[in-house]
Amino acid sequence: SNNGRVDIIAAPMSFAGSLGRTLNWLWNGKELWFKLAIGWWAVMFVVMMWWMCIFLWYCVFGIFLVPYRLVRRGARKQKIEERRHKEMLEAIRKSNSN
Repeated sequence: SNNGRVDIIAAPMSFAGSLGRTLNWLWNGKELWFKLAIGWWAVMFVVMMWWMCIFLWYCVFGIFLVPYRLVRRGARKQKIEERRHKEMLEAIRKSNSN
């Protein structure tokens, strides 16, 4: 029904997702002669190109995202500390009211 295609759930900019999409495009559901003549080298070439692009994308934009991630991490830690402080104050108030 789906011509040998595999449903891809992984993100497009992931190594697994790009491999699955490439296999669906160039391998799954193709004739044996195509796989032997063209498919095996085409899959390797396209996957290598995808993976180089994805690697470069993560290197370039990953560096730009480091400050953002540090700020978000600090905000999460601060939120947790505020929650702990609030819980401690509530526990003190409850113990004083008893």
